[in-house]
Amino acid sequence: MEDDLIANRIASLVGSGHSIVRFKEINESERWLTDNQQVDLIITDRTNGDVMVSLVRNKRDYRLVPFLIVSRLGESPLEQATLATGVTDLLAINEDNYRIQTKISYYLSLSDQIRTFDNARPITTPTQFRLPWWKRFLDISVSFTILLLLSPMLLVVAIVIVLDSKGPVIYRSKRAGANFHVFNMYKFRTMKVEADQLLGQLASNNIYDKTDHKSDVSINGSITCSACEANGVPCQKLLFDHDRHICEKHYLQETQGKAKFMKFRNDPRITRIGTFLRNSSIDELPQLVNILVGDMSLVGNRPLPLYEAEKLTSDEFAKRFAGPAGLTGLWQVKKRGKGQGPMSDKERTLLDIEYSTTFSFKTDALIIWQTIFSLWQKENV
Repeated sequence: MEDDLIANRIASLVGSGHSIVRFKEINESERWLTDNQQVDLIITDRTNGDVMVSLVRNKRDYRLVPFLIVSRLGESPLEQATLATGVTDLLAINEDNYRIQTKISYYLSLSDQIRTFDNARPITTPTQFRLPWWKRFLDISVSFTILLLLSPMLLVVAIVIVLDSKGPVIYRSKRAGANFHVFNMYKFRTMKVEADQLLGQLASNNIYDKTDHKSDVSINGSITCSACEANGVPCQKLLFDHDRHICEKHYLQETQGKAKFMKFRNDPRITRIGTFLRNSSIDELPQLVNILVGDMSLVGNRPLPLYEAEKLTSDEFAKRFAGPAGLTGLWQVKKRGKGQGPMSDKERTLLDIEYSTTFSFKTDALIIWQTIFSLWQKENV
């Protein structure tokens, strides 16, 4: 009887300008909501609130519909338990008619605004890249076979690395692959321990970077911009970058136009055996394990370190992540295998995008064949 009284009261406050549909059982409302009905507002009682909100929010068409639970003013435990589950607001039924009517009218108008915005917005459905079955079959069969055949050689390489320098045999690096999926990529360690901490000191040796590296101006240990330098005062908008404070304006100027990839010629961080392992591409063989478990594919775009991947999130470049991450790929056999020198970071990205949009069994087979003849690098990079 109380439910009937509350429902009738709400109906009278809403007025005749709206159509009201009432259900006494949840399964009745569920059947009705599956027919893509236009819904402006949902109000439910506190007993069935949790079940009802879960039902509504799991349906795409009703995820943004305002959802109110009838309660009584001062029921704080109900408020804390429901507002975090997808409930829009509580409708205190023991308030005066004006307050109840004002709240209902507000959410009805809000629903109209949401619908208007949704209709005006172009429909874009982001799609996740899925590896074709033939590519996954090829990855598993080939990577398992190579690991089995080369296991004696891999053991010898591991022993040599241990004897050559201190540190682990396998180097693990966080990489972003297809769909920006982050995983640990494996390589034989070819650098000294803590080599990543020296990246900043080697920026001028980056073969992809064509910018002019000028010395930073420092006041009391903080990197300043020209405006602050002229006034002789520290910058007010400071960021914290690589254990130093740097002016936000200076940081943006410093990073604008910088290369998106990092690779160094005659890298001083490389160990004695590391140069041979890199030039022969033997250091990449542990990635066959990544291929076997599904993080990578035999052919694809190289998975990038996170500090490189974050520079390629714009619409222009993000397409390279709409394809598989691979051990070898299009850019490796275009110039590197032909000894034509390093390509620009934009050339490399465009080749990645080209592969993502055009790869096939035929192109993969061709790239694998060409990779055989480009395994040995002609430069120490």
